[in-house]
Amino acid sequence: MTGWLRRAGRGRLPDGSVVTWSVAEGTRGRRCRWTVAVGDRLQIAGLVELDGQGHLARLEIGTAAGQLTLHPEGAGSMLGNVVTHEGVQPVALAWNPGWGIGLPADPFGSALCAWAGVGLVIEPSLAWWTGAADIETLAVDDRGLPLLQGATEWPLEE
Repeated sequence: MTGWLRRAGRGRLPDGSVVTWSVAEGTRGRRCRWTVAVGDRLQIAGLVELDGQGHLARLEIGTAAGQLTLHPEGAGSMLGNVVTHEGVQPVALAWNPGWGIGLPADPFGSALCAWAGVGLVIEPSLAWWTGAADIETLAVDDRGLPLLQGATEWPLEE
């Protein structure tokens, strides 16, 4: 037994939207994937990867506006791109490794990403800004997973 967390589940946010998620840990760190849906409409799809020391290695967010990919690159910078129906826009921004990320429309994703207080905020439009922010998050359990209403979970493998 490795002791790595490898689970999937679903539950509801306080507004009634449904979150479906998975988390897999391994030798390179932790990868969490999630979606937020209202009825049969997907609102947000996300992926966050943390390295073996728990630092952000990659973030991907998909909304109706498009897709945003970010990854730390060297000291103090974050690189990636935004893909929309209009094309691709490269992203280069200042990054403090101690920052967390806030997702105003996604308290589940914010709970996964705002581990050190918010320093980078990503809106559903995929616009972003830096600075301290008060973003709604969910409480997390002792595994670091956000707590959902009516939650159910399963092992990723038996």
